[in-house]
Amino acid sequence: MQATTNERVSMPQDSALTVPGWDEYFLGIAAAVGVRAKCTRRKVGALLVHDKRIIATGYNGAAPGRPDCLEGACPRGRLGYGEVPAFSDYDLPGSPGFCIAIHAEVNALLFAVRDTAGATAYITDEPCPGCRKALAAAGIVRAVWPAGEFSGDQLVDWPTRA
Repeated sequence: MQATTNERVSMPQDSALTVPGWDEYFLGIAAAVGVRAKCTRRKVGALLVHDKRIIATGYNGAAPGRPDCLEGACPRGRLGYGEVPAFSDYDLPGSPGFCIAIHAEVNALLFAVRDTAGATAYITDEPCPGCRKALAAAGIVRAVWPAGEFSGDQLVDWPTRA
């Protein structure tokens, strides 16, 4: 049987067709992007959206053409969360917690096909402080992840120590 592009589907009158809200929809796509991540600890996907149109995607992994975590190249990837907790320092080469990955948010910014000013970032996990700064510098106005969001100045509002 050959499919046609003009098929009509009849639905009972009492059934309602529902679609996800925009945030839920884009977070689902970010999760799909994250399955490409080359990290043994976290699979993070990111999506940049402007006017409800995707302008870039990114996932965490080593620089293109370089050995990655799945190949054993990342010191952090060889350690569990008991040895190196999440969000602990990962940018100090030579330290046991050093991570070779470029974060999903930064990869999305690097490969954006247009200006990112005014866009929203959808991410599968809360952005780290470095990614928050990068997103703000690129003009991103909102970052959304499954458990929360930062809007406007919240991207770079840091707690103060007394």
